[in-house]
Amino acid sequence: MSIIEYDNIFDAVTDDKERASELETRASLMIILRDMIDEKGWTQAEAAEHLGLTQPRVSDLKNGKIRKFSIDLLMTCLFRLGFRFQPSYENQTLTMNVQVIA
Repeated sequence: MSIIEYDNIFDAVTDDKERASELETRASLMIILRDMIDEKGWTQAEAAEHLGLTQPRVSDLKNGKIRKFSIDLLMTCLFRLGFRFQPSYENQTLTMNVQVIA
């Protein structure tokens, strides 16, 4: 029996490296949002108000229904919670700063 190793778990579900990277990014953002909701002790209804979503969509988020969320929507939800992402590129280095906004 041989062992298959993947750099990205989503490589196991698609041969398309770009698609795997997108899925990994969406999953990471969803986990962050789920953890923030849990940390704040919000009900799904309360989270929906803060995120600008419906309660069923928050349920989808918390249950990891990755296909129902785009990176754009997840980034918008984080913005609604007070976080702005600022990518920059200098000297062949890409960085991502997170700004906390009021």
